[in-house]
Amino acid sequence: MKKVIPAVLIALTAMPVSAFERMMRSDCQVAFEALAGIMQPDDPKTAAMSSAIRVTPQGWCEMRGGTTGLENAQFDTLEWRAEGITRWTRDGIPPLALEVRLTGLDPDEMQGGMNTGRPNVDVEVLLRQLPDAGMIVIEHATMSNNAGDNLTVSGVFERVFLSSPSMMQVSMGSAAFKAGLVSMTLEGTHENPFGFGIDVEMRGVPQAQRDAAFDLVSRLPDGVLDDASRAELTAYAGDLPKPVGALEVSVGSERGLGLMQVGMWAYNSFEAVFIDDVDGNELDILLDGITITADWSPDAQRAD
Repeated sequence: MKKVIPAVLIALTAMPVSAFERMMRSDCQVAFEALAGIMQPDDPKTAAMSSAIRVTPQGWCEMRGGTTGLENAQFDTLEWRAEGITRWTRDGIPPLALEVRLTGLDPDEMQGGMNTGRPNVDVEVLLRQLPDAGMIVIEHATMSNNAGDNLTVSGVFERVFLSSPSMMQVSMGSAAFKAGLVSMTLEGTHENPFGFGIDVEMRGVPQAQRDAAFDLVSRLPDGVLDDASRAELTAYAGDLPKPVGALEVSVGSERGLGLMQVGMWAYNSFEAVFIDDVDGNELDILLDGITITADWSPDAQRAD
């Protein structure tokens, strides 16, 4: 099946990449303390964690699990760098670009502390804003392990203006998802290698996982998914719980998926629970104007 990538993502890929400046330790600390003041105000550990921040030889801000204030952190290292960091430290608005790297995440801890022996996961995220266009671009958000499993997500959000705190508040109501691409390569050794919150009771029950995936694909409304893409997702579901190959899913929104549409979906879903409306149209509301294209390429030589 021919792969289809939203045109807006192709156009943005061709744009010049933001240049990252070498981070200064004082900027790392001020940026962290400002964020901590919003997320966890008056946390007594903030000062200790801030003092433990270092700058790598490559110019990244770095925090290490196991250091002061991070004794119980469930990661090895957290690194970040930004373009236009003074926008955040001085003006309280997001930088023009932000890159984050997180190493040593335990997928078992991410899924409730079970013990499966899955390898640790590393995460890399690169975000960029285009102020003139009012767009936020997820250039890539990647999860990977040393077993050969890799998941990368990219996307574009429009009608987002972050030039001031007041414009940020306005954008909360106007922001909309425009297009996205999910690419996943699976080696097949480990079930659910990224530690997603799949029902623990379904672990090790292949048919239950396949049935749940088949049910989800069948519920996707007509017009959102064409017959070819539905067949691709059905084939992927049939290879669970340890598929081997590459899955690519592109998503586009004709009008932009905004908070109002998501809110109506959430309200209808909540109401359906009380009236036991098994034929409700929650997905139709959420996916109105959305198109999905999928391509599953199994590795026939290694798949069971």
